Amino acid sequence: MKTVIAVHTGTGNSLYIAKQFKNAEIHFIDEFLSGSYDLDDDIDRLGIVFPVYCWGLPYPVREFIREYLGQRDNSSLGYVFGIATCGAFPLYTLYDLSASLADVGIALSYSTSFKLPDAYLPLQKKAVSNEKAREAASLIKGDIERTVRDVENEEIRIPRRGPGWRIIRKFSSVGMKPRRNSTLSVSTKCTGCGLCSRICPMGNIQIENGKASFSDKCISCFACYHRCPENAIDYKGATGQYKGLVATSELFRPGRGIKEE
Repeated sequence: MKTVIAVHTGTGNSLYIAKQFKNAEIHFIDEFLSGSYDLDDDIDRLGIVFPVYCWGLPYPVREFIREYLGQRDNSSLGYVFGIATCGAFPLYTLYDLSASLADVGIALSYSTSFKLPDAYLPLQKKAVSNEKAREAASLIKGDIERTVRDVENEEIRIPRRGPGWRIIRKFSSVGMKPRRNSTLSVSTKCTGCGLCSRICPMGNIQIENGKASFSDKCISCFACYHRCPENAIDYKGATGQYKGLVATSELFRPGRGIKEE
């Protein structure tokens, strides 16, 4: 059976989880939204793996469901599973996923979440070390293996909703819309290497006059801050960089080059 996983990731935690499905084909959600990748008609299983943003779905995941899945024939999708990564707890995020899929006529068959180090700078200004990240991953190793088996066996695990979930859903969807991020700045250490441009899931960073320049589509994933090889992107009060559980090169978006102006 063919399994495709659509993953949204900034600093790599969700990609790490997706990679544990050894027989799955993995694509970034921005590939679907940009038109650079399209689901085959014969797809049997679809996974959606993503981090929790503000107790809800990240903006790209909402767009993927509404603008991509909502515009195609999904009759061949017999099994859809969702996995959320979070630094604390997902609250009603998985039910939000289920409801969003239902809005476009798709049933969520299975869902779960995993706790991994938080790289969201407003809440975690001191970056978790590589050693601590590996320790966190080792703690959930058995749970990940169980989830992979569950998906292979097409087990059913439907998320529950709780009181006030609609309010939280609205708060999340409005609060995490793309915008200009005035909390990030580029220091003189920037070499214009373009790495931040290649890993930004929103295509929000360009290289202009040999320096990174931000537009108004930031979703505060902070991948640029954590992965900059020169530590040239500043956030007030933040120290260290979270290198996560995957190599930086694995976060490069296919076909994303450096635009010099």
